[in-house]
Amino acid sequence: MVSVGQTLLGRFLLLEEIGCGGMSTVFKARDLDEGDVCAVKVALPQFSSGIGSWSMSQREAEIGLRLQHPYILRFRALPPGRARDVVVTEYVDGTTLASRLAGHRTLSEVEALRIASLVCDAVEYLHGQHIVHYDVKPGNIILCDDGSLRLIDFGVAHEVEESRLGLAGQAPPVATADYAAPEQIRRRRGQRSVDIYAIGAVLYEMLTGHPPFEGDDPFAVASARNIGDPKAPRALNPDVSAEVEEIVLRALRRRPTERYHSAAELKTALDHPKQVRVSGLASHLVVATGWRKALRWARHVTIVGIAPLASLVVLFLILWWHLAHVR
Repeated sequence: MVSVGQTLLGRFLLLEEIGCGGMSTVFKARDLDEGDVCAVKVALPQFSSGIGSWSMSQREAEIGLRLQHPYILRFRALPPGRARDVVVTEYVDGTTLASRLAGHRTLSEVEALRIASLVCDAVEYLHGQHIVHYDVKPGNIILCDDGSLRLIDFGVAHEVEESRLGLAGQAPPVATADYAAPEQIRRRRGQRSVDIYAIGAVLYEMLTGHPPFEGDDPFAVASARNIGDPKAPRALNPDVSAEVEEIVLRALRRRPTERYHSAAELKTALDHPKQVRVSGLASHLVVATGWRKALRWARHVTIVGIAPLASLVVLFLILWWHLAHVR
């Protein structure tokens, strides 16, 4: 078990724990070779020996070391073979956007547009490197104390040209349900459009205090976004301008071809909202009201259909056993 006070790889003294996710823990550390502070991401014990964890760590490090952008977390190279489940990056002072939004807090329209614009800068650079982030969300955006930001966590990022099957023959992981595009939920090949959708979802939450779709069951949330649209942002926050609402709803279109064609195009709209033409998207939303009934119906059909079949199978096996022993 890795803990504060340990020195990893004979080089990184762990000073404090600064975050823990579903598969890893992040520590603030001192690089004893370089003499500066850095961040060290370590796979949790239950994942540290698995091929999946190693593949994600290796992928994140390989991708991260190729990236040089002011709004993308900088990665630190390590000797080959010495960092199976460890990723080392720069350490930045700040807080995640998720922390800023905790408790359904909102940001001003000006601040929300500024943050989304900076994220677009980072994502446009990624796409220029033929990389899809695949998990843009508030928890993966660090708001730095100097006013800049860092896009982090490339554990599920992948090349645009990769096939639908990923490493070890596995389909690409589905990102956090609150921000995943409909085609991601359906496990389709992740193109640049999924990052556009995610930026729209993040902007929606910054403006309204809620993600576009909510629910206790992530499968229900996924179903809702596949068959319907979110509520209009202005219905939740009347202070949102009609132009900005138009931007958000276009980024969140269910069909990828109906969204902004690039992060650069989305950034232009964010930087100049008064020039956006309001087309009336907000008045043509299809609210996903029937998914709960559909889900209950599917469960009912499954139970009603499978139970009699299972009974017949059991009866057949009993009859077969009886006949076999009588003979």
